[in-house]
Amino acid sequence: MGMKTVKRRIFISNALMVLVTLFILLIINVVVLKAYSEYIEHELEDSIEGAVDEDGMEELLEGYTIRRNEFILLFLADGILCIAVLVIVSQIFTRKLVNHIMKPLDALADGAERIRNNDLTQDIEYSGDAEFENVCHTFNEMRGAILAGQEKNRKYEKARTDMIAGISHDLRTPLTAIRGAIKGLLDGVASTPERQKKFLETAYRRTGDMDLLLNQLFYLSKLETGNMPFDFKTIEICEFIRNYVKGKQELLENGQAEITADIKGSTGYVSVDPEQLQRIFDNLLENSRRYGRVKPLKIKISLKRKKEGFCICFSDNGVGVPEEKLPYIFDEFYRGDESRNKKEGNGLGLYIVRYLTEAMGGSVSAENADGLAVCLELWEA
Repeated sequence: MGMKTVKRRIFISNALMVLVTLFILLIINVVVLKAYSEYIEHELEDSIEGAVDEDGMEELLEGYTIRRNEFILLFLADGILCIAVLVIVSQIFTRKLVNHIMKPLDALADGAERIRNNDLTQDIEYSGDAEFENVCHTFNEMRGAILAGQEKNRKYEKARTDMIAGISHDLRTPLTAIRGAIKGLLDGVASTPERQKKFLETAYRRTGDMDLLLNQLFYLSKLETGNMPFDFKTIEICEFIRNYVKGKQELLENGQAEITADIKGSTGYVSVDPEQLQRIFDNLLENSRRYGRVKPLKIKISLKRKKEGFCICFSDNGVGVPEEKLPYIFDEFYRGDESRNKKEGNGLGLYIVRYLTEAMGGSVSAENADGLAVCLELWEA
């Protein structure tokens, strides 16, 4: 059985069209032929009745036979001519139609071949029938999506490679400090209780840095595998911010940083996961403490009511972020200082902030305003 192709389908369709047309013409011509024959016979009968001798009748019969044969020949010639004309015209139009249809199909085939060869840089250029234009446009969108996905995967893999190198650095630094403190204690370098306490405090602080990093990696793994459940509750946002600031003020009483709230009488309820909102605030606070690089560091949480929700702005008086790097600070594994000569963290804190905020139906943005300001927008419950 032959392969089903557009060319074959068009040819069969046109052939059937021609045959049906010819069949109809044949029926019409047969009817006309019969009517003409009856007319000739009737005329012959009238002539016979009026004939005066036998020779006259023979002439009439001979004339009738000639006229009938001429008509049949003319009929056959007419049929053959109609068939020839129809076949020629059909082939002309069929060829034109096939070429018209095959042009976008060939373009699509070439585009698919380019994709198979991993060439995703060239669009299909076609203008003509709306149906084929839509197909080509959809194909180009698919090509663009594949290219964007590949580019995203390349960036993601590069970020993961950089992240692994960064984590190795981040773990090696506190491990070296802890090992040095323990070695100093074993070698008797810390001979007085005061020096021993200082060595132990250094080791303890460094274990805290390691614990924070490992917790973030574990938390990121739960997010990406979908194992982080959300327990949504309706909370009064002003009270939440007030309690958060009060709890952190007790931990920041060392004079190096202070945190305040600017609520301005705004009040309302939001539907969020309180534990995840707490983590968002903790990550923003840690981000300001790490990268503010000013003393004293002043952190302010402000709340403003918007048309359909609230805007929570977490700002500090630090050095901010270079404008060219500002659009990328929420990207996974992004670090502001690629040289790693400064304490730049692991590039996960703000990514987790964005992920959790969007998972709770909100959005997040950042800007430089006498320091870094990160703004969360949450819907009112």
